Amino acid sequence: MSAKKTGVVALLLVFTLLLAGCGSLNFSSAEAPEIIQTDGSTIGDRTPWCTANPALAEQLRAAIMREENVTIQGWDTNVIAACLDEMMELPELFWFRGYHITATTGLRTNADITFTWLYEDGPAKYETLCAKCDEVLQYAPVWDDYQLALYIYEWLERNVTYAENEGYDQTSYAAICEGSAVCGGIADAFTFLLQRAGRTACTVTGDAWQDGEKSTHAWNYAVLDGAVYGFDPTWDNTDMYDWNGTEYMAHDWFAVTSAEMNTAHSPAEPADDITAVANADNYYIRQNCLITEDSMDAVYNAIQPQYAAGSNSLTFRCASRTVFDTVCFRLFDLQEVSSVLRRMGAVGYGSYTLTYTQQPDLFSVTIYL
Repeated sequence: MSAKKTGVVALLLVFTLLLAGCGSLNFSSAEAPEIIQTDGSTIGDRTPWCTANPALAEQLRAAIMREENVTIQGWDTNVIAACLDEMMELPELFWFRGYHITATTGLRTNADITFTWLYEDGPAKYETLCAKCDEVLQYAPVWDDYQLALYIYEWLERNVTYAENEGYDQTSYAAICEGSAVCGGIADAFTFLLQRAGRTACTVTGDAWQDGEKSTHAWNYAVLDGAVYGFDPTWDNTDMYDWNGTEYMAHDWFAVTSAEMNTAHSPAEPADDITAVANADNYYIRQNCLITEDSMDAVYNAIQPQYAAGSNSLTFRCASRTVFDTVCFRLFDLQEVSSVLRRMGAVGYGSYTLTYTQQPDLFSVTIYL
């Protein structure tokens, strides 16, 4: 799994501030979106076969935690295989790579299970992973679901580099302890950290579309404040840095609905087609940078607090396609972005280089300083 997306459009432009403010447009603006707090949706049991057979699951997990082959008596091999398949998807059992079952039938069925491991010292690496996660979470705002998820999300952005290959870097261990992973590792790391903090989260795999091309990908769903939200920490991991070496943070895919997620993501399994309709904990709503008007005052009011707080990226989201299209036209085609940035003191007079991204699927814009 190697798909990564940092924005649909990324352009370098040079604007002359003396041309700022030319032209005017005023399309009809959208009403403020309804804020949905909870939606009644849930994240289903990720290990239904293991849950239905707890004694079997306990034996299998114990063998995996010891990295030892095992003989299981009295269980149907199809049930054993189903439980093992579920365990291979768990972020905390990242070193469990595969298995082979040899069954012999007599008075009782004996299933000899031979495991294959991604790491020969997987249990030791698991202890290292747990210790690192506890270190990461030591100062996390664990009392607040939204702030906790944001803390973890941004920690992954700052400390994990997206990898371009699919070797050992698909694990939560690679992401959290080694600082480099593909999408599967980054998504599992987000799941594992949230679960370690006592929250419900899962990793979903399937296909994703980037610039018209499809590739395999992994993303997340998690429960915040009693509602389910979607996340894609890989696509928001920019691996872009300002002149001071500080990474640019992105939050396009933080706490989105399943309808928004499905504009570019398609889960591989029906069980992973999770419903999420709440939006109260969406980043843009919580940070008060969702704009419903196609005015430059609305843009200024959304991004000025971010600049005042010292952020090196200024971001906002529009409430509708109409507002998004109009605001982008005014900002970048009519060059009114210069007057907005000059008004808050982000740029002076003269020429400057502007880097920005647009996310048409989510109606969001990010300007990098």
